Amino acid sequence: MIYQIDQLSFSYDGINMIFEDINIGLPHDNITLLDGVNGSGKTTFCRLLSGLEKGYSGKIVLNDNILSSLSTSQVANEVTYIKQEPSANVVAVTPDEDISVWQHKFKQKIGDDAISRREKALKEFNMITFKDQPFWELSGGQIKRSGLAALLLNYDKYWILDEPVTGLDEKLVDIFVTILQKRKEEGKGALLITHQQQKFKPLIDSFLKIENKKILMKT
Repeated sequence: MIYQIDQLSFSYDGINMIFEDINIGLPHDNITLLDGVNGSGKTTFCRLLSGLEKGYSGKIVLNDNILSSLSTSQVANEVTYIKQEPSANVVAVTPDEDISVWQHKFKQKIGDDAISRREKALKEFNMITFKDQPFWELSGGQIKRSGLAALLLNYDKYWILDEPVTGLDEKLVDIFVTILQKRKEEGKGALLITHQQQKFKPLIDSFLKIENKKILMKT
């Protein structure tokens, strides 16, 4: 298991519970779909798994380590979280600089190979024509692509994907589905939230649904 979650409960205000007594495991090699109505806590669950929310009771274990004992960089060495809001994934001024920062942040080899990997990621999502434009001049869909390109530099980690293809055209959605398919064949997993479930349905190994403050395994 990449994650083992035991007796997890969480509330933002200490009164209105989002989750109560959650007990589930997420296999490292599964593509897991997380479903639930708007406001049920899908994004909150992603934030809990990525260590961005702290005030929970119970236990979250990431690769045999208690999540709350890990630093942000230690979590990032194991997991990459792509947030629903495109601009929330941006760490630089332009797409090209953004990918460069991701490379540096995770200590990837600097030099010709790094440049090649960055160019490949930009080309994968058709970003070459606007790679040097500031993000504030780009559309939401274009910004979203930068986050997905960064995933390719974190390919071997577990991916937490909150609406990763919202705002993308059909061709780019198909490219991302193909990337996930390849990862699945290589035994690399992800937690996925998406409104385009039919597109991803052939890849899904397990299906979770949030209902009444619980997260239930569905068949």
